[in-house]
Amino acid sequence: MNLKDLAKQAIENSETLDTSDEAKKRTAVAYINRELIGSNQYTVNTLPTQEIDDAIEEVLHDN
Repeated sequence: MNLKDLAKQAIENSETLDTSDEAKKRTAVAYINRELIGSNQYTVNTLPTQEIDDAIEEVLHDN
């Protein structure tokens, strides 16, 4: 799964929450980080943080 797909899934998961977009972003970052680290694609030190942030922003603006 690519970053944009993970971001879509994370945002969809948080849509039922009555929270701000900022809270949804934090939730999405945590979800994506867990998925990427859990699949052994990245470590905490090698996560592509800017790319993750960009993917989340793109998905939020598409909604």
